[in-house]
Amino acid sequence: MNMEKRDIILREIQYWRRTRLLSEQYCDFLTNLYEDEGKVKSENPITLQNLQQGNIKIWLFAFGIISLILLIGFYFSVFPWGLQLATALSVLVVCYGYASLWRDRMPAIGLSLAGIGSLLMLGFGLWMISLHSLNPQVWIPILVGACGLVWIILGFQLRIGLLQFSGYGALSLLYAGFAARLRPEAGLWELQLLWLPLCVLMIWLSWLLYHRVKGVSGVYFAVGAALWLMPEIDSLLLRHDYPQWISLLLIGKIATELAVLFLFRKKWIAWVAT
Repeated sequence: MNMEKRDIILREIQYWRRTRLLSEQYCDFLTNLYEDEGKVKSENPITLQNLQQGNIKIWLFAFGIISLILLIGFYFSVFPWGLQLATALSVLVVCYGYASLWRDRMPAIGLSLAGIGSLLMLGFGLWMISLHSLNPQVWIPILVGACGLVWIILGFQLRIGLLQFSGYGALSLLYAGFAARLRPEAGLWELQLLWLPLCVLMIWLSWLLYHRVKGVSGVYFAVGAALWLMPEIDSLLLRHDYPQWISLLLIGKIATELAVLFLFRKKWIAWVAT
């Protein structure tokens, strides 16, 4: 009996020792985790705490950025065209460059810089077209196409789906403009033939690439879903010549699309998630 009690006591002692060791390891893990998070947070110099402490580097940096923006805004129109182009490219390189650097460490700042760079790219282009009195019917499509290609490439490189989607949106506008010039008298059913094959193509590419290329399947699927409604949107916004029942057709297509998405939700959500 004494031997049995001794064995029980020894087993209990060993059990509590193992429990204590696991508790210490878990505490060390939590400590290291919080220290790593603190290091990551401290990498961001632009914080309210640093501003409140009067970090002179941050204030000088802000002064320089604001002054540079004002100088470009005031004197851009008097620059020669070569300097205008160099200035615009420099600003875009800075925005997209820092967006790529901060995309993982500070996602909010990285996404904001990518969005600012995209707006500035379009804004600088329109500004230069206006300043030099260039033919808008020629240069605006060139600008839209260039913006679309750059946004698609950078969106893929930076893993920003919204930027890729905006690029395909710009190319869709360019396609709609060319179609309106070539076939201004196209009816609603002809527009279905112009847009719906592109819708099927993008959905097919989404299915084809979701195991092969990371970060594009969801974008292609979203573009394909948007193109499903483009014939009606094209007719309403660009051609202004549409039958009275087009609103009923648009509502019917939206209901059909939602029904298909609901029925095949397990498949397309897998594409988007990858």
